[in-house]
Amino acid sequence: VGELLSVIKNLWQQTELSDDQLIAELAQLNQQVVGGDNIQLAGHWLPYRYHAKSRNIYWCLPAGHATEPFQDETIARYRQTVLVNQFIAPKTALSSLDIQAQSVQPIMPAGFIFHLSRCGSTLISGCVSELDTTCVFSESPVLTEILLDKTLTESAGRSYLQQLVNLQASVFPSRPNVIVKWNAWDIFRWGTIRALYPQVPSVFLVRDPVEILASHQRLAGRHMSGDKALAHFHSVFFHWDDGDELFGKRANVLHGLLCAMHNIFPERHAYLVDYRQLSFQTIATLLYFMGLDLDESSSVKIQMRMKFNSKNPAQLFLHDKEKQLNLLASHEQMPHHILTAYNNLLMMTNNSKEMVINVG
Repeated sequence: VGELLSVIKNLWQQTELSDDQLIAELAQLNQQVVGGDNIQLAGHWLPYRYHAKSRNIYWCLPAGHATEPFQDETIARYRQTVLVNQFIAPKTALSSLDIQAQSVQPIMPAGFIFHLSRCGSTLISGCVSELDTTCVFSESPVLTEILLDKTLTESAGRSYLQQLVNLQASVFPSRPNVIVKWNAWDIFRWGTIRALYPQVPSVFLVRDPVEILASHQRLAGRHMSGDKALAHFHSVFFHWDDGDELFGKRANVLHGLLCAMHNIFPERHAYLVDYRQLSFQTIATLLYFMGLDLDESSSVKIQMRMKFNSKNPAQLFLHDKEKQLNLLASHEQMPHHILTAYNNLLMMTNNSKEMVINVG
């Protein structure tokens, strides 16, 4: 810390300041919005958070590509382990984002991952991150918060989304193959995302609705917990505060996600996978679908990663289907229309062209 503060003093030509005085100055500067033309963050700093009320973008210095299950955890690592991030925390106005984006090359993502939640998407994104050429943004907070901001026009939201993808990717030039794993509710903005990237291969993950809701009963995700930020995002979140039981509300959300996914198919650059199909062979097929090379070293890393819990890589994976189903024992039988939507989706996609590869 002392060495870092000494460097900053010399750069600022403020060597007479004490460490405490410098820290106070930095804290004050962190409260100010940096003008877009006054500082060059692109290519070095990562835009990691968007605050819709103030329309500010927050930045931090990264330390290596993401290996954690979710980008929130990666960002926490950056902010805890990179000493500069503990003293310097720039924020810029959303309106000046284009100034930063002008200095980086636009990129075309190698693939997208969409899901209903609790369907194996975290396992797949984790396996993809084992490749030396990939950079995975798993449920990036800054991307989903842009999609959630209903005050942005369609064209503005689309422009900011593309700029943020480019800016995030620019920090990892040695990993040109960018994979974005979206949040479950981001599928409601499929039109916005697809308009920007009409040919990006997109993987869609589904699972037996009974197992999905059982998982959320044990530990609810953001979209299954009544988060008010989602209240005006889609009609399935409108009436979360009414008198319906929690299980019924979650079932309605899941049905909405299923319908949104159903409306996408048939889609030329889309590939649907059911949770029951997940295996090394399936993941190898998805990598091929996204144009990613799988060598022997990466194969070993992926097979090793698959042995551990996707959300807690320190724990071995234990299948808990029976435990999950028991969690739903006190509930009424799954609504028929949800099971029908799930089965119809599987039937529709099973009739599409299959992709088979041999893995040595």
